[in-house]
Amino acid sequence: MKKKEFVCHDCFELKKCKEPFVSWIFFFIALVAVIALRAVNIALDFNPILAKIFWYVGVGGFLVFFLYKFKNYNILQREITRTNLVDKLLSKKELTEHDKNVLGTIVCQLSSKKDKINYLFIFVFSAIALALAIYADFFKR
Repeated sequence: MKKKEFVCHDCFELKKCKEPFVSWIFFFIALVAVIALRAVNIALDFNPILAKIFWYVGVGGFLVFFLYKFKNYNILQREITRTNLVDKLLSKKELTEHDKNVLGTIVCQLSSKKDKINYLFIFVFSAIALALAIYADFFKR
């Protein structure tokens, strides 16, 4: 007998557990924003107008990205509250099929590699920007 694979059928407007294409668009917007904001200080030394452009792209990109994340978070939070899922889990009550789908959505979101990559980009580009700023401010003659 073949083992049934878990498939999230109802991800509350987040579509399927498979990453929707739109989430990739917002992921790339976030990566561009990370790089743009870290490039502001470097660009200030060469071209103040370019630094302003980087700043607007970075802040605007983060605004769009976090609005998207906030919307999805609120959809899931509303379902958790509506289904009283936390209390059901803590009291070990039986879960409905819909409750299981809500949990499946949470697991799908937590297993996304895009957030890990985004955090890595933020860390790496922040470290590079910090190192370049320290070099320019204290060691460059």
